Amino acid sequence: MRLLLIGGWGQLGTDLALAAEGRHEIIRPRHAELDVTDAAGCTSFLEAVRPDVVVNAAAFHKVELCEQDPGRAFAVNAVGAWNVARAARVVGARAVYVSTDYVFDGEQVGGYREDDRPNPLNVYGLSKAAGERATQLGCPDSLVVRGSGLFGHAGSSGKGGNFVDAMIARAQAGEPLSVVDDQIFAPTATRDMAERILLLLEREAPPGVYHAANAGACSWYRFARRALELAGVEATIAPRPTGEQPVRRPRCSVLLDTRGSLLGLPPARSWEEALAWYLAHHPRFGPGGTRGS
Repeated sequence: MRLLLIGGWGQLGTDLALAAEGRHEIIRPRHAELDVTDAAGCTSFLEAVRPDVVVNAAAFHKVELCEQDPGRAFAVNAVGAWNVARAARVVGARAVYVSTDYVFDGEQVGGYREDDRPNPLNVYGLSKAAGERATQLGCPDSLVVRGSGLFGHAGSSGKGGNFVDAMIARAQAGEPLSVVDDQIFAPTATRDMAERILLLLEREAPPGVYHAANAGACSWYRFARRALELAGVEATIAPRPTGEQPVRRPRCSVLLDTRGSLLGLPPARSWEEALAWYLAHHPRFGPGGTRGS
């Protein structure tokens, strides 16, 4: 397959390129080459490169800034999704839209299936839910793939690194940590999500919504504590309730994969296994790095 990765230099895009190496042809434009908010530019770029699949991993994802600038959030996450999907349809390509657990309100005990109704609590979630529908309307032969709490070796653009790296760095600097313990989710290693997306495409999965989080669930506190343990970093870390916050977040947004097995896909590994792999292969915390310092 000839894959066009939009947002291909972020956490997920980088791992998609690594996972696809030797399997598929990859095109990874920089933002200056392809801006999803430019409808005409999207169409002309796709007409020039003629991909078989377009993976749209571009996003405005800093939750607090989305509340402050909803116009930009919708321009990138929703209108941008429409532009990409329509361009994909013009050239006869499949579209893949990368989405999030934040399309849900977190009030459903036990987590969310792919066909559960979105009900976002904040602008970011609302813009991503709109992007899901825009993708499905703009390109009927599309996949919406949701992840949760992404962590990958390329870090998270615009956020100064991902949550795991940030917690370890702060602990190594001697900072006491206080982490929310009443927001439950399913952490997602971007390398695992990337492999899931490729398998869905290679198995010619039917259009629809798919969940690609790692198996299991935890709070942000438990996730941080386990990361520190696996990295061999001593820290003072305490759980805390969410309390007052500038942006509402779902209390329990665990993503359940109920469709992968129907396609013969292997079950996702647990978030703890994925986290251990991530740290073992980390340039700082893996063998030869600055582990434990």
